[in-house]
Amino acid sequence: MQSKPPRPTGVTVLGVLAILAGLAGLAGGALLLGLSGVVASTYPGGATVAAAIGAVLLIIGILELVYGIGFFGGKSWAWTLAMIGSVLNIIFGIVSIAFGSFGSVFGLIISILILYYLTRPHVKAYFGKVPPAMGSSPMPPSSVPG
Repeated sequence: MQSKPPRPTGVTVLGVLAILAGLAGLAGGALLLGLSGVVASTYPGGATVAAAIGAVLLIIGILELVYGIGFFGGKSWAWTLAMIGSVLNIIFGIVSIAFGSFGSVFGLIISILILYYLTRPHVKAYFGKVPPAMGSSPMPPSSVPG
């Protein structure tokens, strides 16, 4: 059995950032859920919108927290969740830009960079997402007389 390669520094950085983003999502979601009553007294139907956004933020916060922790253990499911999250962030960034929100350009660029980084061979190897090395076949190489 092969030993796990060492954790790349970029994975550590992304893990810490995902945990921090997850905590922020949990806090923001809880805050919106808590404020939904205040919003209801000001805007009709506002409580429903605030509660829905708060619930989405809570779910995203939990997912980011979970895959951020999974990054430290090199869990393959954490890599998969991060890839899905990056692709979704890219899609949402493109849609936001299409609707005139050019503030999303920075987030779009970051998501593309994260997606690129997660597909690097040494990162995929850390998460166990690469096939076995080419030279590890049980059959001996053929010898050609020289």
